Amino acid sequence: MIEYEYDIAFSFLQQDEELAITLYDLLKERQKCFIYTESQKKLAGTDGEEAFNRVFSVESRIVVILYRNEWGTSKWTRIEETAIRNRGFEEGYDFTILIPLENSVEPPKWLPKNRLWIGLKRWGIESAASVIEARAQEMGSSIKSSNLADKISVFENEVLKEEKTKRLLESQEGRTIASTEFEEIISVFRKLTDEILSKTENWNLILRENRQNGMDILSYGYQLSIQFYPNQFKPYLFIALFKGYFNANGQADSFNPPQRISDKRYNVNINKFDQKGWSNQEGKQNFQPSYKLSEYWIDELTKYAMKSRTKK
Repeated sequence: MIEYEYDIAFSFLQQDEELAITLYDLLKERQKCFIYTESQKKLAGTDGEEAFNRVFSVESRIVVILYRNEWGTSKWTRIEETAIRNRGFEEGYDFTILIPLENSVEPPKWLPKNRLWIGLKRWGIESAASVIEARAQEMGSSIKSSNLADKISVFENEVLKEEKTKRLLESQEGRTIASTEFEEIISVFRKLTDEILSKTENWNLILRENRQNGMDILSYGYQLSIQFYPNQFKPYLFIALFKGYFNANGQADSFNPPQRISDKRYNVNINKFDQKGWSNQEGKQNFQPSYKLSEYWIDELTKYAMKSRTKK
């Protein structure tokens, strides 16, 4: 079995250094990672080109490319690309994961399409880190063991950060964050409904925004209601799915009231990567960025609407 110096090596343009460091910070306690920013001392005094070539061609179990169309044109990413291609020619490209950072990217023609992971914007940094770690383990890595002092230090830092986040979210700034994230939720719902309508001919989908701090989306006898309550001690978001429609004022037909299918109440939250989003009342483990939360509920509405449409 090959002994690798690193489990994971990151290749990226300088403008994406912050994202690379965020992923590195998540994974470094469990996997041996290479990122230039954290390895400068080790590389000092060496031939930089030779050292980078060695890292990406033989010393790393997997390589993660944070990709833009300009990747491979800068001095260092050009060296890294050459090393990756030479290794791929000999071994195949199972050791690579390419994460596009732009909507309209043209992945390298030499890289198989199954090496792309396009979920960063949709699923967030935490999911990206999970995908990377899972791939490293598939390729033979094992979780690093830490001594007791390290474990206590990590735990203490997590607790302190959680307490700081709690204080922030209960402050006036926290209310501002909640309002901003609600605006993002509304923006994403608009975008998703526009995408559906632009790709269909006669799909019955109506977006209704005539309520303060709220929105309704109607489709084939089902209604998705989104309501934000900003003036509470802890501002919250309430989303519910109904069979049947309320009117524009939120009132129900007394003879045939809508039937509630599901609902969730969410508070604004910030995860350990400082990503803002929402957690439901069941606990912080259910954190979701605004885009993912909006997509989940649109999917739920569409699932019922498609069943209703099929019956007609």
